[in-house]
Amino acid sequence: MPRQPFLRLHQRTRPSGSMLRTRIRAGPLAGFVLSALFAACFAVLGVGELFIPALTPEMGMPAPVTLRVPYGPRIVRDTHDGSFTLSYEHRRVIVPRGTVLSEHNEDHDAAMAYETVRRMRRPGLGARLASMYAIYLIVCLMLTVYLRRFGQNRVRLLRTQVGMFVLMTGSLIVAKLLLLFTALPEFWMPVAALPLWVAIAFDRRTAFLVEVGVAFIASSLLRFDVVLLSVLLVRGIAATMFFFKRKGSRQLLVAGSLAGIAGAIGFIALTVLFEGSFDLGADLKRWLGSNVLACIGGGLLVGVLGRSLREPAERAMGHVPRDKLLDLTDLEQPLLKKMAAEAPGSWEHARAMANLAEASAAAIGADALLTRVGAYYHDLGKTVQPKYFIENLPPGERSPHEELDPEVSADAIMAHVVMGTKILREGNIPEPVVEFAYTHHGTQVVEYFWHKCVEQGNPKDLTQEHFRYPGMKPQTKETAILMLVDSIEAASRTIWPPEHKKFEEMIQRVMFSKLASGQLDQSGLTIEDLRIMTSRMASTLVNMYHGRIKYPWQRESDRAGHTPAPPTVTPHPTRPGTPTPVPTSSAPGRDGSAAPPPSSSVRGAAPPPPASPRGAVPPPPASPRGAVPPPPASTRGAVAPVVVSEAGGPVKDEGPAESVRTPRKTH
Repeated sequence: MPRQPFLRLHQRTRPSGSMLRTRIRAGPLAGFVLSALFAACFAVLGVGELFIPALTPEMGMPAPVTLRVPYGPRIVRDTHDGSFTLSYEHRRVIVPRGTVLSEHNEDHDAAMAYETVRRMRRPGLGARLASMYAIYLIVCLMLTVYLRRFGQNRVRLLRTQVGMFVLMTGSLIVAKLLLLFTALPEFWMPVAALPLWVAIAFDRRTAFLVEVGVAFIASSLLRFDVVLLSVLLVRGIAATMFFFKRKGSRQLLVAGSLAGIAGAIGFIALTVLFEGSFDLGADLKRWLGSNVLACIGGGLLVGVLGRSLREPAERAMGHVPRDKLLDLTDLEQPLLKKMAAEAPGSWEHARAMANLAEASAAAIGADALLTRVGAYYHDLGKTVQPKYFIENLPPGERSPHEELDPEVSADAIMAHVVMGTKILREGNIPEPVVEFAYTHHGTQVVEYFWHKCVEQGNPKDLTQEHFRYPGMKPQTKETAILMLVDSIEAASRTIWPPEHKKFEEMIQRVMFSKLASGQLDQSGLTIEDLRIMTSRMASTLVNMYHGRIKYPWQRESDRAGHTPAPPTVTPHPTRPGTPTPVPTSSAPGRDGSAAPPPSSSVRGAAPPPPASPRGAVPPPPASPRGAVPPPPASTRGAVAPVVVSEAGGPVKDEGPAESVRTPRKTH
């Protein structure tokens, strides 16, 4: 007697998608609260030194912090030109570089300049703070609205947006400390590291917007200096544009160096624009303090910080660092070894999926490594009771579903989503990887057991909701790719001969079915993405099912008269989780509509392949899941010549029946 299922999902304790999900999206209210909170932080940061008595400059005393006098375009000369409007007359005051300003300066103009700066920093603190808060609030609201409405799905998460604002605050604190406690030019501000991290974790478009926001706020620390704002924008945008690869950390240093050069060129151009000329100066001692070098050095600093702080920055934004993903692909990971030992058929299926999913993700610019890791771990819940899934049944062993009611069997099948999520979280697997476990079936219905329940008269008056997976629809491109590959990889085993056109037809059927049932609505995949993925998947499948030349001992066996007969068409039994096994277009799909008619390439719909010109077709090789004999005659339920899924082909897992592998072509 088989054990009873471990979880009864159809009871009142059935978990919902919201219970499974912990990655909450930021709505309008959350965006406003974030904007208001961090705008207040930025406003206090802008005039923070005025709230601390120890940092407030006093008349006749050395200033405890560096006082930045507003001045025109930064050039390497003996003097800086700054315009002041004094109370008793209007005149331009020229103060040599390095001059210490105080009211006791022998130069009357210098003393008056000091008084002007002191008054400029002190009066109207409340009004100044309120005006700065209003400006920062507008900037933050624009950023959150864009992320919520136009950003990719991952940047719409509350965790991601909070992480971005925290990193922005940290960058501005570093910039403020540089302005207050050093005499370095303000062009050393490393605020461009933030958009560089965003470009690595997400996309360049979001990084550009973040760069505009952080550069605007950083320039406000010096009363919205136009030259500083321009240089920061040029350097930040250049850093994100010059970063081409996600793989190497060395590329971060290259991007920072090129960004520094771009910033220096922009600074020189602005100087020529405002001054009409540019002079590096004859005194080489001033070279180290020049703003041209500061522009270049600031870019280098961006690269260094971007490389050294990349991992904690990515973690703060909810993104899994590449090193962590590579560690998760190690086959010596305890969870992967557990799956290989307890659910070997599911593990082999996951490995085949990983290759197909990674190639598809790379083709459309998604995170290919994350997709591969998700493929490895998405079915880990099947290790709890692996024999409820056909790929893990030993040859000749009866399926436990034969003695269970349909709703109980459906519970056992659907529970692998919940149990997989639980196991992964208990194993401290990053949440973006856990998301693959509870989204790879979406909100689809286990059609096989639902129709079996209907055929039995539905004595318990159940509905489709009792047979619906408790997960949620894919929220990212990567999870949507895995959902598609989960069905495509299984259906590909029924295609003979393994031709590109036949694979494309099957892939298009699967994709159309998922689109029609609304499973891809929240994934962010475009029609162009699906077209590119179709071509790449078909090519990958052709390569996976390539032919081989016969070995000499095989040819000798053929000549000796031991050539095996061509394989006969074997009826393919039904499997739980697939639609009703009827070979016509009246088969209901996952959404209750009629499924498309089966393709002629599906096993049972076409005659067996002819013998190869080099010899007869040899016996079928063992599949990665192991050879499975034909089902016994006592198998419960109807056996049809074709299993029609929403893709026109059978689906891989869940079922009381067993499968026969179609032989591959040899040459």
